[in-house]
Amino acid sequence: MKTRRLIIGAVLAAAIHGQALAQQVPLADPIPGPIPASPVQVGLETVMTGLVSPVAGAVAPGDRTHLYVADQAGQVWRVPIANREDGDDDNPANRQPELFLDVSKLLVPLGLGPGKYDERGLLGIAFHPQFKVNGLFYTFTSQPVKGAADFSTMPAGVAPNCQSVVTEWRVQRPGKRNSPVDLSSARELLRIDKPQFNHNGGALVFGPDQMLYVALGDGGGADDEGVGHAPEGNAQSLAPGNVLGKILRIDPLGRNAANGKYGIPPDNPFVGKPGADEIFAYGFRNPFRMAFDDAGRLIAGEVGQNAIEEVDVVTAGANYGWRIKEGTFLFDTAGPTAPGFVYADSPGLPAGLTDPIAQYDHTDAAGQPAARTAVIGGYVYRGHQLRQLRGQYVFGDYSGSGGGHLFVLGRNNQVQNLGVAGRDPLGLAVLGFARDDRDELYLLASGTGTLLGKTGVVMKLVRAPR
Repeated sequence: MKTRRLIIGAVLAAAIHGQALAQQVPLADPIPGPIPASPVQVGLETVMTGLVSPVAGAVAPGDRTHLYVADQAGQVWRVPIANREDGDDDNPANRQPELFLDVSKLLVPLGLGPGKYDERGLLGIAFHPQFKVNGLFYTFTSQPVKGAADFSTMPAGVAPNCQSVVTEWRVQRPGKRNSPVDLSSARELLRIDKPQFNHNGGALVFGPDQMLYVALGDGGGADDEGVGHAPEGNAQSLAPGNVLGKILRIDPLGRNAANGKYGIPPDNPFVGKPGADEIFAYGFRNPFRMAFDDAGRLIAGEVGQNAIEEVDVVTAGANYGWRIKEGTFLFDTAGPTAPGFVYADSPGLPAGLTDPIAQYDHTDAAGQPAARTAVIGGYVYRGHQLRQLRGQYVFGDYSGSGGGHLFVLGRNNQVQNLGVAGRDPLGLAVLGFARDDRDELYLLASGTGTLLGKTGVVMKLVRAPR
């Protein structure tokens, strides 16, 4: 064991200094064997169609009859959902979704190449816990460069690809049913330079503490290296101005931040460290979706590089390992001209890094590629329609055009395939999940997995038909 620790120590030292170890060999099948099936099967009930790329959903406190769904193309839709207790029609298809907010003109031009793939756009929405009183909600968008950012890793004279912006909005009549948005109320909280178009993060969630948590990817490219990336990788850097590869925690109603537009909670783990006051946790590649469970745990789906997808329970001050590790596996960047790779399973080591609670790889048995590419974080199910799922974490994998998967964490946090009645394969790219006021879950997905066409759907998880 002592010898292994010495080897790991040498590996960590090389990783920190950006040196690849020539003797390392990529693992063809890091986690041998297929993902087992869950004993639970669900059905899917379509709630809305005609979207481009629905990536996030939220509930507005006080509104029990709608989901608010963010379409990556720039629209937020108020989507009716069935609510027997409030006397609404049981069939939400009989009521029409309404456009709540359109920020498409604020976004960078979206859609790369003929397939229209992009990771930028409208990526997150969250309503303030006191929305019924203050009418406030927040968006995360990818916008063109507009002056100096609050945070930047870009070298002097080098322009970023875009800027990630968190904006506060207010409805016109707080507390009134279906009040429209006051478009003049838009107030930027923070603006962050992005080196490349991908790895944006984008999730916004309020915690039980009424603080706003903001997920940020490592800046893009691959292996967390290149222009706009710290020598050790942005995710591992706590240098002033580097918030990429982090989850931030801020008070949107405060004003003691450096830019005077939001507050720094005094119990943040790095308060007092220059440039790191906002950071709650670090060491992330792309925590695209995250959510709190009823126990107050923040659970994030952390998108991997080439081999491992992971689920993390995020705690204050913790380092989740990227780019030293991908999941529980040691990671070699292989230098700027070659793709990085995992080469050794090392749970618990190096010391000081927090391993995921669950992980899966991109291969099936014997190293054969599987249709798994990017984890999409979800929710712990606490609803009442699917009692066999209660207490289980429901999430998925993007997997591109039509190849998505639904997963649950079973006993001992084992990843299991969640079967969908009448859909094998699923036939959709998984983009996100939403949870309504009664803790029922919804799948956000599309047929293309890109910004091409209007194949986006919102579907409720329901009992599988007998």
